[in-house]
Amino acid sequence: MGGDDFSLVELQNWMQGMLVKYVPVTNSRGGEAVTVEDLVNSSKRLNAIRHLDIYRHSYIARLRACMQNQFSALTYALGADLFEAFADQFLDTYPSESYTLNTLGEKFATFLEETRPDKELNEKETWPDFMIELAGFEYALSVIFDEPAEEHRPIATEETPDGNLRLAPVFHLFKHQYPVCKYYLDFSQQQEPELPFPEESYCVVTRRNYKLGLFTIRAAQYYFLLRMQQGKSVELAKQDLISGFKFKADDVDAIWPQWKKNFITSGFFDAV
Repeated sequence: MGGDDFSLVELQNWMQGMLVKYVPVTNSRGGEAVTVEDLVNSSKRLNAIRHLDIYRHSYIARLRACMQNQFSALTYALGADLFEAFADQFLDTYPSESYTLNTLGEKFATFLEETRPDKELNEKETWPDFMIELAGFEYALSVIFDEPAEEHRPIATEETPDGNLRLAPVFHLFKHQYPVCKYYLDFSQQQEPELPFPEESYCVVTRRNYKLGLFTIRAAQYYFLLRMQQGKSVELAKQDLISGFKFKADDVDAIWPQWKKNFITSGFFDAV
C-alpha cells in the first residue's frame, strides 16, 4: 500500500498525527495496517522512520518556539522546563487546526484550567489561577496586535470638547484577580518579577501605529471607561461614576481634568 492509495486529506491527517502524536500505525484501509514505510521513502543513508523523525523533531521544536514566543511571560513564570511540558501536552490535546501559527495558543488558557493539578481538590491553590489569567492575557495581546482598525485617526487633545471624545477603535479593558498587567510590564522591562499575591487589578490595552500600549488603571477608572465602551458619553459615564462609586459630583469634576489629560496622553481617546 502506497501514498497513491490515499487522498490528500487522508495523507495530511496521517502526517499530522505522526508529527504531533507519533502513533506508528494511525490508519488502515482494506484491512492492511498503514506504517511509516508505506508512505515515506527510505534512502541509502536513512530509513523511512529516521527521515520522519528528523522532520518530526523539527516540527515540534518549531511549535514549542512559537508557544514560547506567544507566552514569553508565562514561560518565565513557570520556568522553561515546566512550560515546555505543559506546551507539549497542550499540543497533543489541541493540535493546530489552522494554516497559521498565530492562533496556536488560542485554547492554552482553557487547557491550563482543564488540567490544573488541584482540579479535583476542594481547596484550590492560588498559583494556577495566576498562570491561567496570564496565559489568557498574553494570547489576547497577540490578537489585539493583529486587530483590523484604521491606524491614522484624528487624535484628541486636551482642548477637544468632552462631547467629541470617543474611545480609540483598538481599546480593550481587562479585569483580573491578580496584577497580571503589572507583572507582564515588569517582565517586559526585564525586572524579573516574583509571582504575585492575589490582588484585583485593572488595565487598558490600546494600539496605535501598530504599537501596543499597556496601562494599569484604578477601579473607578475602569468603571468609567467601561461605561464609555458600552456607548455612553463622558457626561453619562460621570453620572454613573457618581451613582456607582458614590463619588460626589464636585469630586468627579475635580478629578476629571487630570483623568482626561492622562487618558488622552495614553491614547485612549480619538476626536470625533
